[in-house]
Amino acid sequence: MRAFVELQNQWCPPWRYKKIFIINYNTDPLSEAIVTEILKINAPPKILSSEPAGWQYWTFETRRCAVVMVRGYETLKPYTPIYFGSRYFIFHPKLKDNVFMHALNSGTSIIMDRAYHILYNQTAIEIYHKNFFTNQTIQLDPANIRITNDLRNLYGRKLRFVLTDGSSNVTTFDAYLGETIARQRNGSFELIETIDVQTDYGVVNIGSPLQGTDKMIALGSTFVSILVPRSKPKPLISVLIDPFDYYTWISIIVLILALGVVLSLFGKFLSQLTVFEVALEMIMCNLSGPSRTYGGWFENQIITNYCLLSIVVMSSYQSLIISFLSYVRYYPDINSAEDIRNSCVFPRSSVFSQRLKMQTMVDDAPRENMCYMFASRDNAYTTTLLMESQRKEDLAAARAFEYNLRIADTIFYKFHLMYYFFNKSIIRELFPFYIHAFYESGLFNQYYKNKSRRALSTKNDVFIIRTITTEDLSITWYHYISGMVVSSLWFLLELHKAARVQRERRGIWLLLLSYDRWEEEEEEEEEEEEEGVVKF
Repeated sequence: MRAFVELQNQWCPPWRYKKIFIINYNTDPLSEAIVTEILKINAPPKILSSEPAGWQYWTFETRRCAVVMVRGYETLKPYTPIYFGSRYFIFHPKLKDNVFMHALNSGTSIIMDRAYHILYNQTAIEIYHKNFFTNQTIQLDPANIRITNDLRNLYGRKLRFVLTDGSSNVTTFDAYLGETIARQRNGSFELIETIDVQTDYGVVNIGSPLQGTDKMIALGSTFVSILVPRSKPKPLISVLIDPFDYYTWISIIVLILALGVVLSLFGKFLSQLTVFEVALEMIMCNLSGPSRTYGGWFENQIITNYCLLSIVVMSSYQSLIISFLSYVRYYPDINSAEDIRNSCVFPRSSVFSQRLKMQTMVDDAPRENMCYMFASRDNAYTTTLLMESQRKEDLAAARAFEYNLRIADTIFYKFHLMYYFFNKSIIRELFPFYIHAFYESGLFNQYYKNKSRRALSTKNDVFIIRTITTEDLSITWYHYISGMVVSSLWFLLELHKAARVQRERRGIWLLLLSYDRWEEEEEEEEEEEEEGVVKF
């Protein structure tokens, strides 16, 4: 028991490994006595089991300790790289032919690279450990226990790292970290793109949990980015509206209508006009000053203050129009989560669209407002490089280059990058030291700073190098044609009105002329009658 306590303090100290599993399916009385003593010297919590099948179930988790009492004649599984996860103390009764140890030493059994084997009988114990890097079994002195660090020298052991989706040429830091570990520990490194039974560890984007693996927080991050259509240029006529927002325009219109009502009711001269005419006069004050005669103290005060306000408003308006004409302006970009939900439609095959409450379509046919989800790494620049490298394999990346999509500012499901160790090998214990060392020294950020450059932002197209077309000035032609039509209608109306007035004047003139003739005839008749009377 003194040897076990010393071995436990060095290999699996209780202050670090809080929980211990004790699995005893050996019915030998000496095995029962050993378990009883171990239970006395180890404080709870403990997990006890007496079933051989509980070995893998209770000890599959890493960062745990396990005491296993075996019979010694178990036939282990054939060679496979599937490791158990805990650190083990395996007690064997001394037998003439220990099948368990024979299979372990011959290399025909499962790999148990975290185990110390204690062979016992009534008089003595022997402690063995198999170093799978050197393929040698060493024996420890029970009176002077000194455990060895197998990870100090890997003896050419190959670290196999999987990085799928064709991202090995973009996220090169992961391979650099593995190469550094292998170089300093006398090992080798291999980067692969498919998972097989020999794979040690790898990267899976978006923090997806994998059953049967162990995971570790790495350097970097993963998230889901949204590929959205780029905003379209605004028409040229929008410069007449964009200088002020909707609230300002509404305030100006309400002010004009309010002044129109007040002056039409209480003005000295403008009260003779209608509300519409007074409102039109307020608009004329904004454009070129008053165009009608006004007077009185009330009208003078109102219009004078209104003209002072118009100087500020119109000068700001004109200067903004000139500024807006100097470059091409675009409609607002799709960036926020609300904009994405309201403006985007995602293919039905998008993995997270329903969880994020996004709009989906029945088929995957491209549309004008079609957006896509892309599994991303670290930042927008790295995401852009990943899309370029995966444009032949990934639908979202292919559509992004086909339709010139951009990456929205809002991201979803952001997690720390995780390394997944597909086998519970002792190799995992190499990585925490190097990951913390790279992080605390700032070498991770420095590495990508030297390996990459910042993506250039989109440059605005200067307006002066762009030719103005008739389409840009279409609203001007519409106004011109509308003015011509209205002027022609008014001209015809004036002609009709003038003709009617002329007919009325002619009728009155004819009536007056006939009346004069009638009076002359009456006078002639009276004269003739007077002459006839005289003759008679």
